[in-house]
Amino acid sequence: MGNHRLVFFLIFIFLTGNFFSLDAQIVSIDKRRTKDPNKGLQGEFNLGFNLIHTSTDQKQLSSRLKLQYNDELNTYLLSTDLSFNEVGNERNVNNGGLMLKYNYWVPDKIIIAESFFQYQYNRVKSLKHRYILGGGPRFNIADNDNFSLFLVGYTIYLNELYEYTDYNRKKSLVKFSSMGSFSWTISPSASLSHTTYYEPDYSDPADYRIWSESNLSLKISKNFNFGLFVKLEYDNTAVDVDKLFYTVKNSFQWKF
Repeated sequence: MGNHRLVFFLIFIFLTGNFFSLDAQIVSIDKRRTKDPNKGLQGEFNLGFNLIHTSTDQKQLSSRLKLQYNDELNTYLLSTDLSFNEVGNERNVNNGGLMLKYNYWVPDKIIIAESFFQYQYNRVKSLKHRYILGGGPRFNIADNDNFSLFLVGYTIYLNELYEYTDYNRKKSLVKFSSMGSFSWTISPSASLSHTTYYEPDYSDPADYRIWSESNLSLKISKNFNFGLFVKLEYDNTAVDVDKLFYTVKNSFQWKF
């Protein structure tokens, strides 16, 4: 009974902690960073294509590329994503992006210098393009096998174009982007991770975006595992599309 209460308590804390967390301009690729900083060049490529025919035709395409190079003090990271899903003649997923990131890392130092470039598009959200160039300090508050916590404060140059039915919304400005992220191995059978971005406009604080993503993994018994993923994206100035987009995924695994 005690273990069951702990499981339900963790799920409750996880859900309530994310219910009030509110598309970030900056895509988080830190979770794709490899843990071995001394391996030189590393990478992986994933490609998937599905064609389904029932009463309608469904096409699905996804690809992901990650390349990372490390030396003693520098980390270079390249990541690309592409997702496409069409049911009949309706495209309900059509987005992609390219991300380049550089870190200058000094062992045993809290502050790390970062710079990056990103390109994104998302047809479902009417985003034709978004270019971002920025950089700033990264503060590694904690970093060990069981718990890591870091904060970043970026200054970014943003150029984006939204294409709506009756008009276009263009932006080219300098913004602030802050992010906090933690990863916690609670026990050998439980782990929790969370990342939140907050991105206001320097000149217009009412123009802001919040992006939040969380993962919970629980090994409830020897044969039973549970996973929960929550992602929330909020754009306060969105027009013709919803301001809030969210994704909730859960998985149950039984091994015997």
